[in-house]
Order: sequence, then structure tokens, then C-alpha cells
Amino acid sequence: MLDKEKEYKNAFYFLKRWSKSPLTPSYTRGYSAGLADKEPAQKTYDYIMSLDRDTSISHQEKLNLLYKFLEKTDAEESKKAAVMTTSFYRNIQSHIKREISNVEKGVPAQTRRK
Repeated sequence: MLDKEKEYKNAFYFLKRWSKSPLTPSYTRGYSAGLADKEPAQKTYDYIMSLDRDTSISHQEKLNLLYKFLEKTDAEESKKAAVMTTSFYRNIQSHIKREISNVEKGVPAQTRRK
């Protein structure tokens, strides 16, 4: 039997690492499109860090709050951009939904990139 709170915590910290990745210099080597991920990654990372400091809420609730934040931010970015936006927010939203579903089914959370 899985400890669900531990698995939600693992999923949350995986997303923290994922959103920090575009902020590193090696992320854009040979991949100039990665530059578009820097601003969304910084916003996401800052929000994750603010959630991380709040110890009064569970990690499942933190994932739900992060999902809502990404939804709202993606909608705002789509309105501002006339042509194209990055898929960074949508990728993380998709991952959150998948991880919550997997944890509820009893599948361990992903802790490293595949």
C-alpha cells in the first residue's frame, strides 16, 4: 500500500526540479527554443517555492493549487500573445493530472525524467 501523502510530496518535488531546469545554462545548449521557457519556468518555480514554504497545507492541496495557478497563468499568457505561447504550463498541468490519477490508482509518482 502506498503512502499517498508521500507520493504527492514526491510528485510536488519532481515538479519543482522540472520547473528549475529551464533556468540553468545547459538547458538551452543546442536548443534555442528553450529560451521561451525561461519566463514561464521562473514564474512557476517562484510559485512552487511559495507553496513549499507553507507547511499548513498537504502536498495534494499544493498540487491542486499549482494546477489552478498554471491554468490561470496560461490563460493570461494566451491573451497577451498574439501569435504563439510556450507549452510549458500545459505540459506541467498534464503531468499534475496524470500524477494525481496514478497516485489514486496506487501507482508510485514519477521522481525522475523518463
